[in-house]
Amino acid sequence: MSSLKTDPFDITTSVPLITGGGSGIGFGLLEQFLRLGCTKVLITGRREHILKQAAAKYPNKVHYLVSDAGSASDREALLRWVTENHPDCNALINNAGIQRRVPLVEETTEWTADRAAEIEINLSGPIHLCSLFIPFLLKAPQKQAMIANVSSGLAFTPFVGGPTYAATKAGLHSYTMALRWTLEDTGKLPTKSNLGGGHDFGEECEDVCKTVVEGVANSMLEVGYGMADKWRLVGDRDAVEANMHGVGEWVHVPKWS
Repeated sequence: MSSLKTDPFDITTSVPLITGGGSGIGFGLLEQFLRLGCTKVLITGRREHILKQAAAKYPNKVHYLVSDAGSASDREALLRWVTENHPDCNALINNAGIQRRVPLVEETTEWTADRAAEIEINLSGPIHLCSLFIPFLLKAPQKQAMIANVSSGLAFTPFVGGPTYAATKAGLHSYTMALRWTLEDTGKLPTKSNLGGGHDFGEECEDVCKTVVEGVANSMLEVGYGMADKWRLVGDRDAVEANMHGVGEWVHVPKWS
């Protein structure tokens, strides 16, 4: 975990909004907030049946809106929904994301909706939502408010098997650090979580989410887990290069020849 700390965040009085909250890491975060005493969670996602399942599991505690994190108009509509229906919301958790496992050697088509969508959902979306929600969160009725941007260990080690994904997470890391500096005098600081679960390899999603939410509750401004936390702390250029080559060989990423 990071040594960066702020005042502990009161989970029991928080009302978090989690993008991509119906499944995977987002749903794992939802459950950890409820486990620690949160009584109301807002979630979004593109698939209504998934959101309905999450809300049905925790009736009267989980509220949802079908919303695409990759759509600017949906992001603006999300703020209106929260403002009008859930003005007690005091935390934005930018979790929605996609990872396309496409090595550069195979990324030879023209610019497509899929390639653009990865950048829009992973990077443009969180930046836009932060700018939309900051004025709202600064007026939160609770004494505290929070923005949490879910990143990845691949923000620190380029992933040759999915270079666009890694680039978006590196960009989100940089943006979150700048945002934290900008908001530090307000007492309502953003947190960055480096998650390593939710794939067909890596850490267990429940363990990752438990560590992250407990870290937030215990005043950590930056929370990592497992491999992601180890990579987050690597400052040596040679080590970063070694990690990049190691992952590339591990997942058998092809090269141009």
